[in-house]
Amino acid sequence: MRRLEVIGRFFLALASTALLLIGGVTVPPAGVVLIPLVPQPVLSFGFRFGIGWGVGLVVTGMILFIVLAGEELALIYGIFALMTLLLFGLLGRLRSIELLVSGIAGVIFALTVGILFYLYGSWAAMVQDFHRSLSQNLAAAMQIHEKMGFPKDSLDLLKERIPQIVETTLQFLPGLLFVSLGLIVLINVVFLCRRFPERRAQWLSVGNFREWKAPEPLVWGLIACGFVLFIPGLELMRIFAVNILLVIGACYFIQGLAIIAYFFHKNNVPRFLRGVTYVLIAFEQIFTLMVVGLGLFDLWGDFRRLRKNNLTPSQAS
Repeated sequence: MRRLEVIGRFFLALASTALLLIGGVTVPPAGVVLIPLVPQPVLSFGFRFGIGWGVGLVVTGMILFIVLAGEELALIYGIFALMTLLLFGLLGRLRSIELLVSGIAGVIFALTVGILFYLYGSWAAMVQDFHRSLSQNLAAAMQIHEKMGFPKDSLDLLKERIPQIVETTLQFLPGLLFVSLGLIVLINVVFLCRRFPERRAQWLSVGNFREWKAPEPLVWGLIACGFVLFIPGLELMRIFAVNILLVIGACYFIQGLAIIAYFFHKNNVPRFLRGVTYVLIAFEQIFTLMVVGLGLFDLWGDFRRLRKNNLTPSQAS
């Protein structure tokens, strides 16, 4: 009976991860929600019934995508398959959440860049195709906004700035890709900790995500990259610094969210108000920047009093 249950869950997890990936790729608006969850059915199955079963599920899925879905979809699944295998191997062994997430995201980032280079054949062709795709998507968005009756003056101004917007987006693209991969890894770790709360202490050194804080030396990277931006004549270094700043900003954004979640939990704020706050943070740029600032200034403010709580009684006195 136990073996039949495992086999049934095996095929259910396989179907779930395949549907999440196919649904996220074929319906781009839904992909924002579906794509990050692609590894989750396999991870949950593997940690419940054994890592060996989980690895077998990853291999089976890879074979099916190669045979039935074509090269491009198989390559996309391969990225998530590697992410899943790395989580199977490192979760519990690499207990620092920041090292776990950044390490796996770094490996997947390098693999993704390698796959893109393989598909396009050269960096110039890849950049050119990205430039063309972004320009077409922005032009299509402008047409939709025109049909919806947006002010013509505002649309004309945006049309004039499309080349500048495209160039800026291309410069930010490496940092955006790394941050996106890191968030996908983090989302899956969070879901696993919720599904298997008894294993959280075994997997991670941080007892609760509400108490997480970025490593303190990270602020020196922020300062160094900030100085690079003001040095003239270093265009490549400036692009590199901008992408590093984006990654560091994402770290402080997550720390800011942890602070907000900490005080929500401490003061028993209703779920409705929490949801409204998180929606504002997600869609209002000013609130997003405020959360980043909150995370950064926590380095000096220690708003959650984590340092004081970690002191021994003699140190506290």
